[in-house]
Amino acid sequence: MPDFPIIDTHLHIWDMQRLNYSAFEGHPIFGKSWLIEDYQRDCEALDIEAMVFLECYADFDENGGQYLEEIEFVEESARRDPRIKGIVPMAPLEWGSRVEPMLETMQANHPAVKGIRRIMEFDNDPRALTLSRDFIDGVNLLKQYGWHFEINVNYTQMDIIHEFVQHIPDVRMILDHCGKPGIRQGAIEQYRQDIRTLAEHPNIWIKLSDLPACADTEHWSDADLRPYIDATFETFGFDRTLFAGDWPICLQATSLTRWVDTLDAALAGVPETDRRKFYRDNANDFYRLGLQPQ
Repeated sequence: MPDFPIIDTHLHIWDMQRLNYSAFEGHPIFGKSWLIEDYQRDCEALDIEAMVFLECYADFDENGGQYLEEIEFVEESARRDPRIKGIVPMAPLEWGSRVEPMLETMQANHPAVKGIRRIMEFDNDPRALTLSRDFIDGVNLLKQYGWHFEINVNYTQMDIIHEFVQHIPDVRMILDHCGKPGIRQGAIEQYRQDIRTLAEHPNIWIKLSDLPACADTEHWSDADLRPYIDATFETFGFDRTLFAGDWPICLQATSLTRWVDTLDAALAGVPETDRRKFYRDNANDFYRLGLQPQ
């Protein structure tokens, strides 16, 4: 494990007694509430200095959703664990300019909001959503708030993202979970090409997370993931790659501590300055957390 405190840039918590999460209903792992106290337990010996919450796909439709209510839930959780320093909620960016009042409310009343995620992966028509004029306009609006956008797709949808990013030149973006590469399918060459194309855009970062869930979730090994980890650092370098745990989603394939052990093995021999960038400093800068240098 790192011998310095780290920042987890991808924390999920939800309370099914408070908000509706139909996507998790009946799931053997996720079909219950996961609270900040559960995360504290599962961190075990990891020294987590700060966390960034990512929206959890709370129920929504074309008319609205639980966007502000989820922020308020996380703010209450942060009062029990002040290490939650950033919040990335969902917002209906597909509304185009009509989403502005909601974004203004978020910025005025919820200072921990750092950016927006609107998952494309699970939409009925990810291509139509992502490449629609209103959605592109909505993402570009984030520049005026000083916010970034988080991209969440899987490897079969990366062709959509290659086209999408051409329309977003001035908003910082980060690819969640390395774009969920096809590790089970042996799609390493596609992964290398996909991230090489994205890395050409200086406003795009990448979040190294969730690779075990993209492999054989029961029988993966470090060797299965290593080509994807190496390709990520070789392409985006140590200046645009961020550590993330993706708890509790990671639990379908690994624990937080095993994930960090896997990354540590891949980083053996890497200078401490680069390891600190990956595990802490890049997150502090990208999410504007305001933590003091170590």
